[in-house]
Amino acid sequence: MPQKQIQIIPILTFFSAILLIFLLSCKTKKTTTKPIVTNVDTTDKCKLPIKSTRQLIEKMQQNTFNYEWIYARAETKLVIDSEDTDVDIKIRSKRDSAILITVEAIGLFDVAKILITNDSVKMIIYPKKQYFYGSIENISKLLNINADLDLIQSVLFGNNAEFYNEDDKIKHINDKKNCLYLLTTTKKRKVKRILKDKEILIAKEPIQIITIHPQTFKIVKNQFIDIKNNHSLIVDYENFQNIDSLYFPKLVKAKIIANNPLDFQLKYSKVELNKVQNLSFRIPSNYEKHEIK
Repeated sequence: MPQKQIQIIPILTFFSAILLIFLLSCKTKKTTTKPIVTNVDTTDKCKLPIKSTRQLIEKMQQNTFNYEWIYARAETKLVIDSEDTDVDIKIRSKRDSAILITVEAIGLFDVAKILITNDSVKMIIYPKKQYFYGSIENISKLLNINADLDLIQSVLFGNNAEFYNEDDKIKHINDKKNCLYLLTTTKKRKVKRILKDKEILIAKEPIQIITIHPQTFKIVKNQFIDIKNNHSLIVDYENFQNIDSLYFPKLVKAKIIANNPLDFQLKYSKVELNKVQNLSFRIPSNYEKHEIK
């Protein structure tokens, strides 16, 4: 691998976490900020009335956090090689089109800016006066993660990715022990073994397990597990609040298990919907350019 690519891998690993689990009119209405309880009381007999996969998918889709435009601000904690890093993140996005992320040293200055579209990723690293660009396919290969725009925006805001709406690829499981619904792309017996931390000897395709709350039908955990390549992404959603009559997870916790493991947390402090955002991305002429291949 060329020397320049070796140097940028730590940078890409840092920002891939931001991209993958995130990191995100009328004027947003003032609404109650009282948290929506997502813990399920299992002291009484568990009641899970949904009987079919199609019904459960429909309920999940009906409770999707829909938007055309979104602005979000979050405090972020990264744990890389046991070291904590705190930054502020601003996310501006037009759904299914582009996500612009600004990373700031808390109370100081812009550290980086990232623009993600359906076919490319561009990054400016201000302290180093560097600019990185490449196709989203090449970055996915470099990181061993299938990180397209749909997946990134879905993970950021607690929604499901479109690819996993194909009914014939999804199984429905009632987790009566925890009183939760599961949607999964693999067989029930494999899911039970995964949830019990048992080794799965054969898995040709990556596995996704979506955990759904039985009252709100919001995703409370999303797991992407690639056993063959020994890496996975696990995202937990907590502290749901009502924003414009939609449930939104104000706390996102994610873990990337790979060659360079990373824990990531987003604590949203501000969310505005359907107000057009400025997605401009200007590259200073004197910045050193690097193509990501």
